[in-house]
Amino acid sequence: MNKENLPTHIAIVPDANRRWAKKHGLLSWQGHLEGAKRCVDNVETALELNIKCLSIWGGSYNNLTKRSKIEIEFLFKIYEQYFKKLIKRQELHQDQIKVSILGRWPELLPKNGIKAAEELINLTKGYNKKFLNILIGYNGTDEMLYAIKGVTKEARKNKNLKINENTLKDHLWSGHLPPVDLLIRTGSQGDPHNSVGFMMWLTANSQYYFTNTFYPDFTKKEFIKAIEEYQRRERRLGK
Repeated sequence: MNKENLPTHIAIVPDANRRWAKKHGLLSWQGHLEGAKRCVDNVETALELNIKCLSIWGGSYNNLTKRSKIEIEFLFKIYEQYFKKLIKRQELHQDQIKVSILGRWPELLPKNGIKAAEELINLTKGYNKKFLNILIGYNGTDEMLYAIKGVTKEARKNKNLKINENTLKDHLWSGHLPPVDLLIRTGSQGDPHNSVGFMMWLTANSQYYFTNTFYPDFTKKEFIKAIEEYQRRERRLGK
């Protein structure tokens, strides 16, 4: 593929793990496990292509509070397991990858999961060449409310505060990240849509790529196909 005109920031909404499991006569948690494996593949592909910033939605707040207890607990185990695997990856240091975990995960994950997440964040907090962002317990609407409350609190302390785009962005969980160039959503099945305002500020001018492919089948080949489609498009950015 053409290594020019690559997106700087790719975000993935990995939908249809459960539908994939049902299709194959498996349980929901088995679909999530296959999806987790695909996440690893996607990260490796992004590194291979020298993508600067990759964001993967690991689960909304709704996903982690409204589904069955068994499914949620298994997701928590997957998060912890893969955080620990990431901690051991030398690529984090070689490529100076800053890992951010965004969302309300501190109020949802068990103690061991929180500990692993915090260790991963602290291990890479000094890096800034590449960025890997995992969104857990994340709703875009929650992020925006958090930012607005933060701006309000700052404005009470600083009467001369100028409230503009940069002020709001500085208070977002994802405020340190570049805009999303390409947003990929898998498992669309003729229903292309966003969910709970996913990264609403950073996706204001994003290119969207919807595929019917279920996330466990979203291989390297499929990932590259999405990027190549992005490269063929003309980004007008309102001009």
